[in-house]
Amino acid sequence: MLEEQLILLECTLHGERRYDRAWLEQILHPNFQEITRSGLKVNRSQTISSLLDEKNPPPILSSDFRLTQLGEYSAILHYRSSYADGSHQALRTSYWLLTEIQQWVLVFHQGTPAAKDIYVDNL
Repeated sequence: MLEEQLILLECTLHGERRYDRAWLEQILHPNFQEITRSGLKVNRSQTISSLLDEKNPPPILSSDFRLTQLGEYSAILHYRSSYADGSHQALRTSYWLLTEIQQWVLVFHQGTPAAKDIYVDNL
């Protein structure tokens, strides 16, 4: 159940809600940090600004999800992503925390370019 819930939340960041400032401010922890697929370290405000400035990005496909629950209040979600045409393949890791009001928020995300023959299950 938790895995499905976090997959759903993660995938909201791949679709239309990606451009919803209120949603981003709700789902991204105040201390959110990201290491992008290109190796840049960015904070919450930089991430929100970057997403809101995107113009017509290709659809994002995600697969091979695996959840590592670290306790009652935290979990790591691992998965693979790419554009619909198969380009920009990446291995991704998201660290989620459950808040006092029982809402999962994203604290950290990292994307790493994927070799074509590496799968999340092999890590």
